[in-house]
Amino acid sequence: MARRLLDGLAEFSGPVYPVNPNHREIGGRPCYPSLSELPGPAELVLVMVPAQRVPSVVAEARCCGAAWLVLFSSGFAETGAGGRRLQEDVLAAARRNGMRVLGPNCQGLIYRPTGLRATFTAAAELPAPGDSGIAYLGQSGAIGGSLLGMAADRGLGLTAWLSLGNQADLTVAEAAGQLCTDPRIEVLACYLEELPPGSEWQELTTRAAAHGKRIVVLRSGRSRAGQRAAAAHTGALVRSGTAFDLLTRESGAVLVEDLDELLDTAVALTRCSCPPGARIGVVTSSGGAGSLAADQAGDHGMRVPEFDAETRAALQPLIPPFGSTANPVDVTAQVIDDSAQFGAVCRTVADCPSVDAVLVVLTTLGGRTATRIAESVRQAAERSGKPVVVAWLYSHDEIRAASQLLRRSGISVVPTVSAALRLLARLRPHGQRRARPLVRGLRPPGTMTGEAAGAHLLDQLGISRPRGQLVTDPEQATAVAEELGDQVVLKVQSPDIAHKSDVGGVLLGVPSGTASAAAHRMLEEVARTAPHARVDGVLVQEVVPPGVELLVGVQGSDNGYPPVITVGAGGVAAELHRDVTSALAPVSTGQAVALLRGLRCWPLLAGSRNHPECDVRSAARAISSISHAAAEFGERLAELEINPLIVHRCGATAADLVVSGR
Repeated sequence: MARRLLDGLAEFSGPVYPVNPNHREIGGRPCYPSLSELPGPAELVLVMVPAQRVPSVVAEARCCGAAWLVLFSSGFAETGAGGRRLQEDVLAAARRNGMRVLGPNCQGLIYRPTGLRATFTAAAELPAPGDSGIAYLGQSGAIGGSLLGMAADRGLGLTAWLSLGNQADLTVAEAAGQLCTDPRIEVLACYLEELPPGSEWQELTTRAAAHGKRIVVLRSGRSRAGQRAAAAHTGALVRSGTAFDLLTRESGAVLVEDLDELLDTAVALTRCSCPPGARIGVVTSSGGAGSLAADQAGDHGMRVPEFDAETRAALQPLIPPFGSTANPVDVTAQVIDDSAQFGAVCRTVADCPSVDAVLVVLTTLGGRTATRIAESVRQAAERSGKPVVVAWLYSHDEIRAASQLLRRSGISVVPTVSAALRLLARLRPHGQRRARPLVRGLRPPGTMTGEAAGAHLLDQLGISRPRGQLVTDPEQATAVAEELGDQVVLKVQSPDIAHKSDVGGVLLGVPSGTASAAAHRMLEEVARTAPHARVDGVLVQEVVPPGVELLVGVQGSDNGYPPVITVGAGGVAAELHRDVTSALAPVSTGQAVALLRGLRCWPLLAGSRNHPECDVRSAARAISSISHAAAEFGERLAELEINPLIVHRCGATAADLVVSGR
């Protein structure tokens, strides 16, 4: 690995000094026994020694004026507590001497403009002509090497490449922020294995926007973090890292789900000077492929609009009578044989004012014909300036040369129609700006507040709740119940019980005259199923009229991220349905309506079949009010959940509430 590292520095424009006490020469370069004996200063020191020897190298590096250390060595925090202490000691020593650290446990960096290839990954040796304007930044060297190899296969040279390993000092977000000022970089492709602090991520996205840079993000570790979140009420329904995802989309950055999408999206964004709309013009060599594109467009939030009369007239002489000038355009095999004519069709479609992007779908075309068609698409794309994506449904070997021709020009080539539509959809902005927060001097929540103690919060927020009273002696339940109606609801109140129904702590439709006896039985059941839970008493409530049950939950601000408001199908089966939508808090009433429209259960609210139309505006006002409270509480709020919020034909009632603070 050391020899590969040294060979990679052959094109570096500055001096390179090998250091090894056991050699006098390495690879034709004179080798020095220590850093203190170098003939000149070394700004960057590449360290490839066992972990236990790294501290001595760090101490020595100050003698040569080093500003940066790249620690390839493993055996640090990734190995456990002992390695973590060693990593902290190394970092502290570096900082005392004014040095920054990349790594440890990393695979280095590449910066093409200066010929710096300070890495031992084999992928760096692959030929990759050109300078793509893309920078890769990630914690994993193996994933980074894979992306480097995939780029080389597409004929693309990444402008910068950084494997940051354990991120003991330099993080992905900080490194990306520094690259924002580089005029050679257009797109930052980031791979994350742990989420950065929210303030650091917001600073990066703001800086990137100010410098006109685009960010694409692939992150892993969702399932592990999701298991940790499952212990919390709303966390059991909200995917891990939801605040990060929402904040990323709000900033205009793009989230992807796999490595090929990370590269394809980054390439597409280098050609996309401004985010396109949702309208696509489809040009295809197959009517069947065109139908697939039209069928699947809506699934990805895209539209296939009708062409205006002028565009169809311009296409008329280019398409045979048995083809189609409608969108999707079927050019037929006759036009495919004439690449110039095919290029004219692509240019005409791209020029259509009702088209924001062009999808070219090609089928069984290979060899020289494929290369000629690819060149015509390249010329049309260059002339248009609108995003162009090619879905080529054929043998990889048959279209290799044609694909490389397109990719070297920044035109993405993908193997399926759905992949092409997904890519075009990702070029569009999907973020939603938060509403302006309101400040109302709300009382912050305690460690865990149940429905009875939290009633004042609902009242402050103007959210309707059932009439009721907390009784500390079950014998009082009947007297309270008879004032509320013929039937009541009984709920145990405990700071230690989140799901009351799971421990027998909820009784519905209890006759008022038997409320005391029912309360006794309920408390006995709770004592049996949750023997260590503290019980504050029993809440006796009036019965709420029926309606559609929703869950409204908040995960409070944490680690610098804004709170997340989540709305979904509610009731005891909420976690079974998992029908939820989320947004960063606060949201306006209109944004809350949009969240509700995104639910599968929306038809129940809107009125369908035997279900009457519900008071959606009242529900939306309650959701908005809760989100503003979450924004005001900030990190003092851990979690808030109303389940259910019952939406009636007129009005909405919060039938249960749990609030926990920090």
